[in-house]
Amino acid sequence: MNDLPEVLDINTIARTRLFHIESVDLMFGNGQYAQFERFMGEGSGSVLVIPMPDPQHLLLLREYAVGYERYELGFVKGRIDPGESPRDAALREMREEIGYAAHEIVELAAVGLTPAYSNYRTMIFLARGLYPDPLSGDEPEPLETMGWPLRQLDQLRGRDDFTDARSLLATYLVDDYVRAEK
Repeated sequence: MNDLPEVLDINTIARTRLFHIESVDLMFGNGQYAQFERFMGEGSGSVLVIPMPDPQHLLLLREYAVGYERYELGFVKGRIDPGESPRDAALREMREEIGYAAHEIVELAAVGLTPAYSNYRTMIFLARGLYPDPLSGDEPEPLETMGWPLRQLDQLRGRDDFTDARSLLATYLVDDYVRAEK
């Protein structure tokens, strides 16, 4: 097993309010020098929440995705604020985006988006026992919500407007979790 390379230098190349890009100079144990660039998220990462209003349905959001310049379906998601736990961030984002809180929230996974290039992680939660408890959020427009039958996850995965890899993974995680409970 290889030892970790020695970090020789780290320089910030660019910075925004949400992330920064660093250049990292490394010396590997075999004497090879390499320079990498990495995308570093500000803060503690993000959460994705699968709201389950009843045992047979999930709630989806239809939200503008500036990266694709179109509307996409997905689950509740957002950043973890400084000093906030992932669980508290998940509950806050639900209240802000769909107007519900949850009696039960279960962590299903913690995933990296591109570990070779970024430290950014997303915690994926399942929320059940939903009840109304809206909280004003930072969305530029009201978000559309729609129910989706749990038994039709294959059709959801095949949609052209459901492409976020975290949301796709979440459908498999929730399906496995619900099946394991039976």
